[in-house]
Amino acid sequence: MTGEMETLPFVLTVPAPARDTVAGWQHWCRTRKLFVPAPVMDRAAFGLLSRRKQMLHNLHRTATHANLQLLDTPMSRAVEKLLSGRIETNALKIKPTTRAGVMVSGGGYQGKTECVCEIAAAFQERWLALNDYLNPDARPGSRDLHIPVAYVQTPVTAKPKSTCKAILNFFDAPLGPRMDLPDLIRQVAASLRTTAPRS
Repeated sequence: MTGEMETLPFVLTVPAPARDTVAGWQHWCRTRKLFVPAPVMDRAAFGLLSRRKQMLHNLHRTATHANLQLLDTPMSRAVEKLLSGRIETNALKIKPTTRAGVMVSGGGYQGKTECVCEIAAAFQERWLALNDYLNPDARPGSRDLHIPVAYVQTPVTAKPKSTCKAILNFFDAPLGPRMDLPDLIRQVAASLRTTAPRS
């Protein structure tokens, strides 16, 4: 070692909280673009590094592979166009009618979840900025927490009760052990009203 302090070329953080909670979703939205990939280096340049710097570079490359950036592809652009338009239309809808959804299908490990989460996070950033980071639907006596996007994970065969429970878990809302479906729906509606999600 040459006396200079050789540190990690990237920050190792503790595991982030899961995205399916308010805190986890907000943390992911804030930090999702902070990771800096390892620089591309040819064999000759790599060979000039000290053994420690080679080890650190290889570790940075491994971290880069573990945190691959979402690629911009024709399919991701098509999904972004459709989903962004649908989310914005639904956010601006004032009628009590059903809001249209989008189903993104495909095989496993193709980036569907990351693509949808990135689109939702970008919408959240635009929506919060549009409303000066305040809840536009705040009511007297209610929490002023404004969460335009609620991210929940459910099994492929999700039923209404499990979907309601996933939404209530996201908001850390009370969940009684004997709540039936109408109770769950009322609790979900109350959680959504107090935080004004749009997507």
